[in-house]
Amino acid sequence: NSFQKAIDSSGEVMRIQPANKHAAALNATALHKIGRKKEAASAVTELIGAFQRSEDQHVQDELGAPLELFVSLLVEMHRTKEALRLLSQLLSRVSGPRHRPFFFGLARLYAKHGLNKDALVLKLPQLCTRPPNRRTWDLLKSMAEYTPAAVEQLLQSYIDEAGPGRFTHVPQITEVMCKLPFGAHGSAANKALKLLQRFGAQLTPDRPEDLKIIVEDLRAFMASNISPAVRERLPRAIESLLLSYCEALTAQHTADAWEMPGDLMKRAFDGQTPAVLLEQLQRSCLRLPLTSEKTLWVVFRHLSPDSGVTLVRTWLLQNDAAADVD
Repeated sequence: NSFQKAIDSSGEVMRIQPANKHAAALNATALHKIGRKKEAASAVTELIGAFQRSEDQHVQDELGAPLELFVSLLVEMHRTKEALRLLSQLLSRVSGPRHRPFFFGLARLYAKHGLNKDALVLKLPQLCTRPPNRRTWDLLKSMAEYTPAAVEQLLQSYIDEAGPGRFTHVPQITEVMCKLPFGAHGSAANKALKLLQRFGAQLTPDRPEDLKIIVEDLRAFMASNISPAVRERLPRAIESLLLSYCEALTAQHTADAWEMPGDLMKRAFDGQTPAVLLEQLQRSCLRLPLTSEKTLWVVFRHLSPDSGVTLVRTWLLQNDAAADVD
């Protein structure tokens, strides 16, 4: 039968390559399947030792099919504790960023067989950098499915470090959040939206780049695969952030601070900026004195022709009236 053929072919390979773990795992599996329990048990014991003795430079190569086949066999033979011990021993070799693929492969095996993930949870923070780099974010996105609680805990530590002038990693934080299994119907995206709104409440014209980061992340959400219930709230969230920001603008703020909202309005609303935002931006501009004329032109260049002309005419009339009073 097919199992006997597997025993014969794997035996041939093992005679030529005694250290071939794939052939040994296939041989042990076939022996177990045809009921040669003692031989299978002996082969399994030998293979456990072989994996434990593997040199570090070879472990990652052996992680794929050989280890996956062998762990499946251990679970099928109800030797789950031995599977856990072997995986934990291999996991102890994970020591830095270069081992991330190895770590992820082990995580897949833990998840596939429903094994206790405590060892994974303890190891994950050791592979993440501070400040987080691209590889850290890639690892967290990959692990969100397998160890969601551990990933969420790490995310919270990065969230706690974010604040005015420190929003650089917000897009990566929300991207990982949306990978977490918080449930159906867009609940993960909903949680990320609430986080962005919380960060948005900390925005001020003193740091215009912060506004750009948060609004651009909200725009990215609009283009992503999220529930309609969350998507329909995004334009209003962007509008609210821009409105609060514009209300806080004063003549003391930089040209960059004044330019940012107009640029973002144009992109966020595809040239159809809500009237309430244009009205607030105009009210803020009308607070500018004649000495801030250059700032006015910075705002003007991001407005539609009609809105721009209305703003400049109103500002000139107001300042002419003020000059006449003086």
